[in-house]
Amino acid sequence: MRTWIAVVLLVGPAVVGCGEDDVSFADRAATTYDGSLVPGADVLRHPRAGVAGNVVDCDTWGTGSAFEGDVYDEGATAGDPEGAVRHAFSEGLWLTLPDDLAEAARAEDRVLYVAEVDGRAKVAVVVHDGAGTAGAGGDGWYVESWARCDVVELPPDFVEERGYQVWHDAEGRVVPTTELEAQAGPEHCDWQDMTFLHLAGDGRDATFARDPHRDVRDSFAEPYLAHTTLPPDAVDTGYRRGEDRMWIAPGDARVYVGEGPDDVELWPRMVEPLGCE
Repeated sequence: MRTWIAVVLLVGPAVVGCGEDDVSFADRAATTYDGSLVPGADVLRHPRAGVAGNVVDCDTWGTGSAFEGDVYDEGATAGDPEGAVRHAFSEGLWLTLPDDLAEAARAEDRVLYVAEVDGRAKVAVVVHDGAGTAGAGGDGWYVESWARCDVVELPPDFVEERGYQVWHDAEGRVVPTTELEAQAGPEHCDWQDMTFLHLAGDGRDATFARDPHRDVRDSFAEPYLAHTTLPPDAVDTGYRRGEDRMWIAPGDARVYVGEGPDDVELWPRMVEPLGCE
């Protein structure tokens, strides 16, 4: 059971918008989208994410959402498409989306914005000019659907700045969070200088940590070591992050991270759930 994930993701480095100045818009995206922006016009690949889910080009799907009502009542409407996106950011209607978007398509009453990595849309936001309740500010523009790929597929600088680590496999592909999830601990718990690592690939289901704080060390099987040598029975996972490599001990007892083999860090395995007030 990934108890630590419940703690870290709820109060950790996932980011919501903090104000209207958090969003910037490029003139035109490299991505082209020939499908309809109208819900129901095309078969939806990710129904919960609406049309936006059809736009993103993911190696691993992430998440998304869509408004399905006739009259918008989930936030404030805006006078223009960009304002709708800014409202959504400032109201915290989504988590962990880049704040640098570009227009990819436009229809009479809908506009598609995307965030791209190497020419591929990793985030999509569809805004609609439609009916809104009086509480929302009346008719106007609002976010109708949004979608993103696995967070580690977003722009690398954005990902790392928010406490996530991007690892690659031996072939240079980004490792999805369904297989490896590494991120800083939550500031709410004052654990931001710890790194939590969950491995789920190859039948694994184990969590490790870099440099656990003294008050939580009883939750780990052994002490963290900043400098040690790589034992001969450690198995190379194939994971790489810059010059660092990752090995794992038999039985998933611990992981080793570093350039190795003469100097690596030992990250201990979590054996008791962690939580903080």
